[in-house]
Amino acid sequence: MLPGWLRLLPVALCVSLPALAQVDLVDPDVPTQKKEVEDKQGVELVDDDLPVRKDPVFNPRPVDAGTRATPTGTATGKKGDPKKLPEPAPEPRVIANPLVVTRATDADLDLAWERWRAANASTDMKAEATARKALLKLKQEIGASNLESFAQGMLRAALVHEAAGDSSGAIDLALAAVELAPDVPSSWLGLARVYIAVEPSGVGRIVDALRAALEKTVLDPRYLRPVLADIAAALLTALTALAIAVILVLFARRSRYFFFDFHFLFPKALARWQSAAVAVLILLLPVVFRMGVAPALLAAFAAVVLYLTTAERVVAAVLVTLLGVMPLLGAQIVRHTAFAGTPAETAYLLEQGGLGAEQLAQAVAKKAAEDKASFAELFALGHFELRRGKLDLAIPRLKAALLKKPNEPRAELNLGVAMLLNGDLENPRGLFENTAKAEPTLAEPLVDLARLYQRRGATFGKDVMAAEVDRANAALVEARTRDPKVMVAKDPLPGEKIIANTYVATLPLSRAELLSLASLPEAEDRVQSQLSMSLLGDLPEQAAPFFPALAAIVLLALGFLSSALDAARPCTKCGAPVSRRADRELSKGSAMCTQCVNVFARKGVVPPSLKVRKQLEVSRYETRMERISYALGLACSGMGHVFSGLVVRGSIYGYLFLLVIVLFLQRNGLVRSPYEAAPLVLRLVPLGLVFVAVYLFSLRGLYRRQG
Repeated sequence: MLPGWLRLLPVALCVSLPALAQVDLVDPDVPTQKKEVEDKQGVELVDDDLPVRKDPVFNPRPVDAGTRATPTGTATGKKGDPKKLPEPAPEPRVIANPLVVTRATDADLDLAWERWRAANASTDMKAEATARKALLKLKQEIGASNLESFAQGMLRAALVHEAAGDSSGAIDLALAAVELAPDVPSSWLGLARVYIAVEPSGVGRIVDALRAALEKTVLDPRYLRPVLADIAAALLTALTALAIAVILVLFARRSRYFFFDFHFLFPKALARWQSAAVAVLILLLPVVFRMGVAPALLAAFAAVVLYLTTAERVVAAVLVTLLGVMPLLGAQIVRHTAFAGTPAETAYLLEQGGLGAEQLAQAVAKKAAEDKASFAELFALGHFELRRGKLDLAIPRLKAALLKKPNEPRAELNLGVAMLLNGDLENPRGLFENTAKAEPTLAEPLVDLARLYQRRGATFGKDVMAAEVDRANAALVEARTRDPKVMVAKDPLPGEKIIANTYVATLPLSRAELLSLASLPEAEDRVQSQLSMSLLGDLPEQAAPFFPALAAIVLLALGFLSSALDAARPCTKCGAPVSRRADRELSKGSAMCTQCVNVFARKGVVPPSLKVRKQLEVSRYETRMERISYALGLACSGMGHVFSGLVVRGSIYGYLFLLVIVLFLQRNGLVRSPYEAAPLVLRLVPLGLVFVAVYLFSLRGLYRRQG
C-alpha cells in the first residue's frame, strides 16, 4: 500500500505540466532570440547594418518566472501561499505601430524600373499592372517628389501602346506617368499628347491637361527659366533687327538728298558720281573696320538726319540708344534666367529625389566636408538623405544647415521629422511649433505635430493617451483650417506597419533659397562681352553702353538745325531736291523745286507740252514711291509705313512681325530645357496666327494709306 503523498504525485504532475508549457525560457545570449525581443520592443530592421528604432518603447523590467508581485511590491517564491492575496492583472499597455523608415538607393529604383520594362515588353497585362503599382509604391516609400525620367519613359511606352491599338492601356500608362512626376510640365504635356492621339474630340480633358502643364511650368523654375530666356532673347533680337531695318529704310528714302548736299563740299569740277563714291566709302568705314552694328547705324543716321522729320529722328535715336544698353540687358537676362548647370539645378534634383540623385548627393557631401556648401545645398542634401532613410546622415546635415541660417522654419521642420523618425519624442515638438508660427499658411507643421502627439500617446500608454489625442486632434483641425486640401494619411490599424515618408510631411527648399543658387557670373560676363563687341565694337567697357546714347542725342539736336544749315528738302510734287545752293531763284522755305513752281504755281510760264510732261513725271514718281513702299510692306510688315512717313506705326508693325519671325527661327529654344517644353504644333500655331494678323493688318493699312 503506497503512502498518501505518493498517490497524489501523478495528480500534481498533471496540474503543473500545462503551466510549465506556457513559460518560454529566453536565453539573452542567443542572437536570434535577441532579434525577436528587439522587434517586440519596436525596432524595424530596414537595413542589415543600421537598425532604425521606430519608437522608444520602454518595456517593463522582466519579472522572474518563479516570483509574483504582491500588491505592496514584495515578491515571494512560495507558490500557493494562502496568506498572500493573488496579484491583480496588469493594465494593458498601448504599443505604437511599427514605423518603417525605408532605405533605398538608385539601384532599387533601377531594379523596379527594369521589372516594369520587362513586364511591359511581355504580353502579360496583369504582370505589367503589378510592376507598375510596385514602382509607384516605391516612389511613395522613398518620398520622391518626381521620378521625371521614368515618367518620360512611360509616356513613350503609352504612345507605343496607342499605335498598337491599345487605347485604354495607353491612357493608363500616361496617367501613371503623371503620378510618377506630378509637378513636372512635361508629364502633363505627354498626357495631353496621348489624349490627342487616342481621342482628338475629347477637348475637355485635353484642355485640362494643357492647363495643368501651363500651371506647372509657371511653378517650376527648371522649365520656366528656359522659356523666359528664349522669349527675352527673341525680344532683344527683334529689337536689334528693327533698329537695322528702320534706319536702313530711312536712309534709303532720304539718301538722295544727302548725296545732293554732299556734292557741294567739293569743287564744282568734281562729278556727282565721284562725290557720291567718296560718301559711300565714308559711310562704309564702320563696316570695313568691323566697328559694330551701332556705329554703322549711327553713320547712316548721321547722313540723313537733316532730311528726316522730327518723329523719324526721335524713333531712330531711341532705337540706336537701345542698342547701346543691349549688352547690359543680355547680362541681366542671363542672371535672372540661368538655371541649368548651376548649383540650383543640383539642389532641385536632390529635392526631386529621383534617379541619379545619389551622385549629386555625393558631390554636395564632398563640398560640405570642405565647408564650401551653402545653406540651400545642405538643406537639399539633408532632405534627400531624410527621405532615403539615412537618418544618421540627415540629422547632422540639417543641423549644419541651421548653423548657417539659424531658425529657418523649413529646415527646423525637416530636422524635427528626422528626430521623430529616429525615436526622439520630445525635441521635435518645439521645432514643429516654431515652424507653424513662422509659416502661418502651411499645414505641414501642424500635421507633423499631430503625428508626434499620436506617437507619444501610443508609446507612453493610457496615462497620457487622452491628453495627447486631444492635442493631436486640435493640431489636425488647425491644419485643415489652414489648408482644406491637406492630405492626411489614414490612421493605421493596430499592429500595422507605418511607412515613414507617407506618415509625416516634409517641406522642400523655398523658391527664394533655390533661386539664390542660380548664378553664372562667368556666363553673364561672357554674354555681355560678346554683345558689346558685336553691337558696339571695341570700346571701353565702362563707356560702351553710353556711346550710342550720346551720339544719338547729338544727332537729334543736329537735326533741328536743318533750316539753319539750308539743307536740301524734297519737293512735295516730284521729290527732287530743293536747295538754294543749286537754284538761287528759289524763295527761302519753298516746298517745291523751280520746275514744279513754274508748272503748278505760275500760270503761262511754260508751254502746255512741258506742263503735261511734268505732270507725267510727277505721276511716275508717285507710282514708283507707292510700289516701293508696298514692296517693303510685303517684305517686312511696317517698313512700307516707315517708307511712307508713318514711322511710329510702321515700327510697331515691324517689331511684331520681326518678333514672330525670330520666335519661329528659335522654335527649338536657345537655352537647354530638360525635355521638350511643349509640342512644336502648340508653339507654331499661335505664332502663325499672330503672323497672319500682323501681316494682313499691316498691308491693309498700307493699302488704305496709298488709296
